[in-house]
Amino acid sequence: MNRSILKCLKANSRMSWQDIGKKVHLTGQAVSVRVQTMVDEGIISGFTVWQEQVTRHFITMFMEHSDFSGFEAFLSETDGVEHAFKVTGEGCYQVIFISENGEDLEVFLNHLLRFGKYKVASAIRCVK
Repeated sequence: MNRSILKCLKANSRMSWQDIGKKVHLTGQAVSVRVQTMVDEGIISGFTVWQEQVTRHFITMFMEHSDFSGFEAFLSETDGVEHAFKVTGEGCYQVIFISENGEDLEVFLNHLLRFGKYKVASAIRCVK
């Protein structure tokens, strides 16, 4: 339930507790209590979400066709895609994917093969 609330806050941190509650099937008051608990536990700080147990993967995507809108729709619907940028230079897109384990990454990469080839670099620690 907390993950669902965090997902809503990441999408729009200005949503009311009632609106979040409708999406996650809780009352607004229950959402408020859960958010306050996450603040107390340090999961939410200043309403910036901190995820300790995830790894960020920086994926350069090389498209094999020009179905950019289809690829962008796929990215917008996929959990774990933190950011996606259409870029110049090497590759067509830079995607930041977060995963809690290698299985999540493998499933995501297998789906990417429908659109082209990719190159992955994974974060080992945050320096800033």
